[in-house]
Amino acid sequence: MRRSIARCLGGLRSYCTDSGDGFQSSKLKIFDRHLKRKQRDRAAWLMKPKDSLVDTVAENLLDRLEDCKKTFPTALCMGGSLEAIRRLLRGRGGIEKLLMMDTSWDMVKLCKDAEQQMPTDNIETSYVIGDEEYLPVKENSVDMVISCLGLHWTNDLPGAMIQIGFKARWLILGGYSWRRNIEGAADSLHYCTNGA
Repeated sequence: MRRSIARCLGGLRSYCTDSGDGFQSSKLKIFDRHLKRKQRDRAAWLMKPKDSLVDTVAENLLDRLEDCKKTFPTALCMGGSLEAIRRLLRGRGGIEKLLMMDTSWDMVKLCKDAEQQMPTDNIETSYVIGDEEYLPVKENSVDMVISCLGLHWTNDLPGAMIQIGFKARWLILGGYSWRRNIEGAADSLHYCTNGA
């Protein structure tokens, strides 16, 4: 099973600063990406089939597709809540091909297993193990990028957003807790510069 899921990291350009290891792509390492990947692997075993918070955020994010007149035949869904996005998509956005990506092999496997139990409506779905800071897709290769509760662990968020902008032809949908992250970052910065 592990071999059937693509691991695409080589040969693609990163807009984040690269340290050479492919996953820790920012010079400033706020989060240990290897540890986070291991935690997501463990979390995959503990996840409930439906989580009301994740479902609510995913539903609100996907509702925005109903406001768009344009269709998005190819979409990349990154980390966070892959299974909720896939399950709640229900034909919105005219998506024909969906690329599901996460850093965790177990999360990708969980999403793939969930699709086999409940197939998606005529959507060709592919699964990739990849990093949000080093997207394994070519420029202008997807019409839309969706990230639902998945970007808050990136070390280089501006670099990741620039990279996403080059990958998506039309639309970027993202949802995560800005206020808590910004307050936490401000508190951390305050303690680092002024002491406890």
